[in-house]
Amino acid sequence: MSIRRVSSGNGARLRLLFLDIATDDLKLRKASERKIAKGPYAELFRKRLDLKMDELQVKWAAQGCLPEPTGYNGIIIGGSSKDPVEGKEQAWMMRVYEFIEETVNKAVPLLGVCGGHQFIARALGAKVIYNPRGREFGTLPVTLTAQGARDPLFTEVPDRFFAQLTHRCIVEEIQRDWKLLASSDMCTIQAVAINERTRIVQFHPEFSANNMIALAKFSKKSLIDEGLTTSSRFQRFLSFIRETNQAAKVLTNFLTHFVVPNLKRTKRTRRSV
Repeated sequence: MSIRRVSSGNGARLRLLFLDIATDDLKLRKASERKIAKGPYAELFRKRLDLKMDELQVKWAAQGCLPEPTGYNGIIIGGSSKDPVEGKEQAWMMRVYEFIEETVNKAVPLLGVCGGHQFIARALGAKVIYNPRGREFGTLPVTLTAQGARDPLFTEVPDRFFAQLTHRCIVEEIQRDWKLLASSDMCTIQAVAINERTRIVQFHPEFSANNMIALAKFSKKSLIDEGLTTSSRFQRFLSFIRETNQAAKVLTNFLTHFVVPNLKRTKRTRRSV
């Protein structure tokens, strides 16, 4: 059954929240959206998910009050330029942690991507640190664990797949009752099942190769300063960024296996009232 058919009828419609935690710096936001996303960051998710405008609501986390989680069938938290590392957290980030806790406590389906992966892990008791091996950047292989291969988030995703990656921080270790779903050479904790309805992934399923190339150009100085490339080798560095749609399947799987069942539960609840 398609998302469209599930979201129609009986007064219930698909209502997804994208919580934008990208930055609290308006100048940086405008520059990155113009040069990397080629528009609002949330649109990368909307297009990957083939959602109508009214099916994905966007909230900027740094701008005031956060909404009630139960007003949505599911929530996605995207990437961030802010690092949820102890001692570097701002007041608005602490509010996001509280929102995450509330979302999980109220059993609303939740997906964290890259920065969202780290924010959710941090909010729920894990430690986030700077990777001692440095930044992971590029189109790189990710390998599913045995549990990951069975998890609905990775339905029809190969046991070893390529994804777009860029991050300095990592989740250092997971809680005992969490399940490790995927790893990469530089980052053991690439994907986690936190509970029945909460999933986090360190990679970027929303990014295309063009987004990654644009990001590399936008961040060229930082990439050189961090030792990932040099001015003379930069074009060769870019040549290793490739198109891959394997990781994008995670987004549609989140809709199909997590959000849609929640929408159906909402319909049944309304019928019983």
